[in-house]
Amino acid sequence: MPNARPSEGPSGPDLLIRRGRVHGRDGLVDLWVRGGKVAAVVPSGEAPGPTGPNGTAAGPDPAPEVLDAGGGLVSRSFTEPHYHPDKAYSRALAPAGARDSFERARLIKAGFTVEDVTERATRALRLASANGVTRLRANVDVDSVSGLRGFHGVLAARERVAHLLDVEIVAFPQEGLARDPESRALLAEALASGADLIGGWPNVEDGAEAQRAHVREVFDLAERFDVGVDIHADCMIDPAETMLEYVAEETIRRGYQGHVLASHCCGLEVYADTDAARVVAKVAEADVRIVVVPLNLLDGGPRGLSRPRELMAAGAVVAAGSDNMNDGWYPLGTLDPLDRAQMAFFGAGFHDEGAVDTAWEMVCGQASAAVGGRPGDIEVGEDADLVLFEAPDRATALANAPSTRTTLRRGRVVSRRNTAARAAAEPVRP
Repeated sequence: MPNARPSEGPSGPDLLIRRGRVHGRDGLVDLWVRGGKVAAVVPSGEAPGPTGPNGTAAGPDPAPEVLDAGGGLVSRSFTEPHYHPDKAYSRALAPAGARDSFERARLIKAGFTVEDVTERATRALRLASANGVTRLRANVDVDSVSGLRGFHGVLAARERVAHLLDVEIVAFPQEGLARDPESRALLAEALASGADLIGGWPNVEDGAEAQRAHVREVFDLAERFDVGVDIHADCMIDPAETMLEYVAEETIRRGYQGHVLASHCCGLEVYADTDAARVVAKVAEADVRIVVVPLNLLDGGPRGLSRPRELMAAGAVVAAGSDNMNDGWYPLGTLDPLDRAQMAFFGAGFHDEGAVDTAWEMVCGQASAAVGGRPGDIEVGEDADLVLFEAPDRATALANAPSTRTTLRRGRVVSRRNTAARAAAEPVRP
């Protein structure tokens, strides 16, 4: 593919992507982009009509800009449904002597400044774009330890990368509500100042009743500010972690079906099968979207990957998120959707026919649906938020074969990464 300079702006010039492969279509295709939207997808070399499907103007004239996909896969771009950018690249700030990840993360964020968070979060969000992400949901700590410094830092970072990707901000009470009463006023201030959703973590509270009260208070704030709910639930492999079911019940009571996302949900993995089946059915009934975190498999928990296959079979939306990267919780991480899809593929035991597509959709169409977007792959009439691979199909790309990856945001090339250069580098010696 020829080099194309990244450019800024909400929509791109007319564009023709030649000789690409789109999942589910036979042979090579050309994709026409008009006004930042996919106007037509036709067999390669075939001219589109004056209007495409859905009445979208394809235009009879050649596009002024051409990208040659060279037989590579052209996919809808990725969605990152669960990430903490305020903490990105903060591992080096950790003081010595922390007893666990929770304390390490708390000590790190006590030293946050708005400027520091802005720079680190911007770096992380640019990396996400280079990996093919054009929509990201950001959980940001709002509590008595970091105040609103992380929130204002991520707000500033969001403005810096607005041409690359959409960022939704969740005001997240990491330290709890009953345990950290100062967070209540701070959360309200964040929601009044640009936060898009209210977060929560009921399991951090002391005792079952305090945990249920935490859930109710989160929904109270959601109703007060007319926002959705994005809640951490049952983050450990422990049958005593039972808040996911209560979140589903509260969702139904409040009429919030389709407006609640629950992440982690690890307790479900070790419930008795009859209990798990009851909770899975209730989650599906409540239309609570689930985001599992494959990095939980590496954390010092113990933590797990929930029951994604059972949830999917029940009709629940299930996606995969990154959670953290190079911070007080995880020393590693890449913000690459295909890394977490591959980990979900192995960790969840996907092995049926179509397993590659299942893992792919957990970071693409299903990840989009988890945060309120549409499921599925490329559609005519939708924003031309695309990723071009040298790899010819999903399986090859998911195997992380060395290749070039190009991200388009509303028809403009905004990011490019080259893993072939990394693969050709001198190996690291032990």
